[in-house]
Amino acid sequence: MDIEERNSGNKAFAGFKAGWDISMGVLYIILCSYAINLEFIIERFGKKAVYICCILFIFYGAFRIVRGFLAMKKSMKRKRYQFGDHAKNSKA
Repeated sequence: MDIEERNSGNKAFAGFKAGWDISMGVLYIILCSYAINLEFIIERFGKKAVYICCILFIFYGAFRIVRGFLAMKKSMKRKRYQFGDHAKNSKA
């Protein structure tokens, strides 16, 4: 059994990956906001190039955050219905 096959159904690994996506997304956004405020980066690469790169990284960071929250929501949903709670919540 290879590592990817073993980790595909592992809830702890899925939670770690979701947390990693959220933290990396926040880090991308913080680094971009910091890079916009540094004058020497703007002087070296140009204002337009820095803003375009930062906007792209901010969008990518937001994507990582959303992907992390959706993965965390999916793993929590899996845990919630794991022990037969779906029978209590059904409208039968």
